[in-house]
Amino acid sequence: MRRRYSIEKAEWSETREKKYQQDCRDIVFKFDDELLQQDHAIYLNRKEGQTMVIKPLNQKTFWYEIWLKLKDFYNT
Repeated sequence: MRRRYSIEKAEWSETREKKYQQDCRDIVFKFDDELLQQDHAIYLNRKEGQTMVIKPLNQKTFWYEIWLKLKDFYNT
């Protein structure tokens, strides 16, 4: 029986999303801020207060969308 390619792609996507999640946490840590996940949205705790960063549309690319927004927010 042949192995389905979609399984490999799903595993790869999961691994990639975990990498984006870690990258997001690293970016925020550099600036001494904190990420909070509430109600399928991501909030950024900063010294100035809490702000909503993004409410990702696609669950499969959840952390990728956040990573893009954080890179833009912090200009990294």
